[in-house]
Amino acid sequence: MADLTLMVNKLKERMLTVNGITVHDGFVPTELPEKDGKILPYVVLWAGLPDFGDEVTADGQQVTDSTIFDFQATAVASNPAACRATAHALSLALVNLKLGTGRVRPNPDSFRRDVPLLDKTVTPARLMLPTFWRLHTN
Repeated sequence: MADLTLMVNKLKERMLTVNGITVHDGFVPTELPEKDGKILPYVVLWAGLPDFGDEVTADGQQVTDSTIFDFQATAVASNPAACRATAHALSLALVNLKLGTGRVRPNPDSFRRDVPLLDKTVTPARLMLPTFWRLHTN
């Protein structure tokens, strides 16, 4: 099985190549960088545990040398255009990223969200656009 900590760290490193964003792992701090009363773009990585898939050996044991790692990266910004631009730049940074023996690809089993969601429960309000990914290693 691939090293989970290494995979997550490599994903965060790659996300930080997107110009002008910060990356948060699994939470959003209460205070975020702002400019002129608007939050600056950021990404939240939502990563859990990898799965081994459905393959079993002839003796019924679970195969553990293959990993399926699904994760979400949510782009957030202060307006729809900035949110879409951040999500697009994030997608370009992640798609086909080689990690271990696999490559990051859009998750074929997740729903696709094409329109930013408005979050008015926080001040200042912000828009977010989740993106869903899968890394399958052999």
